[in-house]
Amino acid sequence: MLILTSANPKEEVVRNIREFGLRAQLLEFTDTVETVSKACRLSGEESNTIVKTLLMRVGDKDYIILFVRGDRRVDTTKLSRYLGLEVKLATPDEVLKVLKVPAGAVSPLLSNVLKFRRLLDPKILEKEYVVCGGGDLNTLVKIVTEDLIKYLKPEVVDVFK
Repeated sequence: MLILTSANPKEEVVRNIREFGLRAQLLEFTDTVETVSKACRLSGEESNTIVKTLLMRVGDKDYIILFVRGDRRVDTTKLSRYLGLEVKLATPDEVLKVLKVPAGAVSPLLSNVLKFRRLLDPKILEKEYVVCGGGDLNTLVKIVTEDLIKYLKPEVVDVFK
């Protein structure tokens, strides 16, 4: 199956939801949803239902993607130990260059996310559904957790706090 990237990331997210038969709903807002607190306020969900999709720089030039429950943070010491290399959060410029969307608009349902090694916070598995980025600063996706896992095929590892 050929996965194409789109000039419109939100349209790409919608296409991937349809193409992969994901049980998901697009939530669109007039305000922006680039932080967990704003996503909670606008969606009406608790922070433990929000999933942050983070681009991390590993060493000098490699990247990985982390999926972190909204009420948790990356433990970079644990993560660096796990990977055997120093790990840092990518800068907003790196996010735009590498993933082609602004930081705060990254969605786990963007096709280019699948090009990277993906690590998932095991606490995400506790929820029947989660809310994550939708490909732009005004959109979220509410998705059945089981479908998100099937789509992402991530490593589940606890390098979070």
